[in-house]
Amino acid sequence: MKVGIIGAGTVTSGSHLPVLVNMPGVSVDWICDRSLSTAAAVARSHKIGKTYDQLSQCPDVDVVLVATPVGARRAVVPEALARGWHVFSEKPFALTLEEHDFYLAEAKRHGVQIGVGQVRRYAKPTVTARKLLQRRFLGPILRVSASEGMRARATGRGTDWYMTDTAAGGGLLMETGAHLVDQVLYMLNAESVTLIEATQRRHLGLELASSLVADVMANGDRIKCSIELTMLDDLCNGVFIQFPNYVLKVGLFFEDSLSLLSHDGEKLCEIAATDGADSAMKGFAAEWRDFLEQCGSGEPSAIDAGTVRNTTALIESCYKQAPVTADPVTMSAR
Repeated sequence: MKVGIIGAGTVTSGSHLPVLVNMPGVSVDWICDRSLSTAAAVARSHKIGKTYDQLSQCPDVDVVLVATPVGARRAVVPEALARGWHVFSEKPFALTLEEHDFYLAEAKRHGVQIGVGQVRRYAKPTVTARKLLQRRFLGPILRVSASEGMRARATGRGTDWYMTDTAAGGGLLMETGAHLVDQVLYMLNAESVTLIEATQRRHLGLELASSLVADVMANGDRIKCSIELTMLDDLCNGVFIQFPNYVLKVGLFFEDSLSLLSHDGEKLCEIAATDGADSAMKGFAAEWRDFLEQCGSGEPSAIDAGTVRNTTALIESCYKQAPVTADPVTMSAR
């Protein structure tokens, strides 16, 4: 498989390329970025020979990684699909469900595959929890609560930071939430999702906190899910799935645990997670193996873009419906 890289940012250089350049049967032919100097620097560090700053200049490959900001993808994804390239896109996949479905339709029209880098789907806690839920091992699900938050310190970043750039499509819910929302919906094997309520807090244009409550239909059951993301407070991070007798706590990351709690929060035991990846690098390798197999077989993989529609739909609904609170916020410099 010949692979081209569109976007030479941190996720490309630090996560995707270390996997791709060491993957048997794969050759990375070129890197394209609007900053040719950035593309060249990344290419040198991974011994890739060709760099470009215009997609139209790039020679044909089999597959491309699209790792540009989500708000800039309309200028990239349709052109890549039209050239007959399979497209593996970083998350978040699209700003709206309309845009998401447009990409799916274009991939189908051109006879190519399209996937999304929802790498948490491969984490050990997520994989094991999904299996337990599918087998209804702990009984019916009463409610799900998920949280991811850490009090932000001074970043030293200017106002050009991508999360404040509406043209780039950034934001806490869009960027971090694309992981957490998808992790919840994937574990539940969600069939459909309906937003009940949502709120956001912003300061100086920066989205600092978002929360939502949604009804999720999964395996014929209606499950109420609450999701909270914040840069203002340290939270008890994880996905908490409540059953009649226990609470299953699912860690967010690859090295995190999977444990059973009592309803008052006492930890009863840890559950050994035998399947899935125990590091981010192994997760990136697994998603690339799956997607390349999808490109060869035409059969959807775990990260086929069609499986991520509910994630896009829920995040879009939140941005449309959430009332925004513009509170004055003091961020610690420590």
